[in-house]
Amino acid sequence: MLPIQANSPLNDYIKPTELAGVYLIERPCFGDERGFFRELYRKADLDARLGFEFTPVQANHSRSQKNTLRGIHIAPWHKLVTVYRGNVQQVVVDTRPNSLTFGQHLSINLGEDVFHSVFIPAGMGNAFAVTSEVADYCYLTTDYWAPGKETYVNYADPNLNIQWQIPTSTVSETDQKHPTLREIFPEKFKE
Repeated sequence: MLPIQANSPLNDYIKPTELAGVYLIERPCFGDERGFFRELYRKADLDARLGFEFTPVQANHSRSQKNTLRGIHIAPWHKLVTVYRGNVQQVVVDTRPNSLTFGQHLSINLGEDVFHSVFIPAGMGNAFAVTSEVADYCYLTTDYWAPGKETYVNYADPNLNIQWQIPTSTVSETDQKHPTLREIFPEKFKE
């Protein structure tokens, strides 16, 4: 475990969630008539909370229109997600076969209405639905994207029972055709 800096109120702003390894980062936002200021990422604090070094190598930016749903993508890298513009329903699915919370999901709101970020560990499913007119969804990753590195779960998987906050009419053909968690991990669903 890395040392926590003495002057850093980690317990106040990097909060664990019900899914092990997923953290909600609630940095304060300071605003006035000119606009606002907020810190998005403080490496020493996040590393101390995680117990390992989060070393991003790629930054990604996705812009999507209202009622767009993207995901569920399982990546072999860690992600730090922030929504810079608009609002989304962020969904994280525990797709780690050896996890005690395998098959469970977390749904939180991120964006201009809720100035938070979320840390998603490698091996977790990630999806989001745009609840505003437009959203700029940005994230740092610890590995470079390349075709074939990610796997996918169907956003409408009945085993997950995700309550999406939008109509699911704007989903890519590819995302509509992904297999269910049961199809990917049949050994986890033996009855």
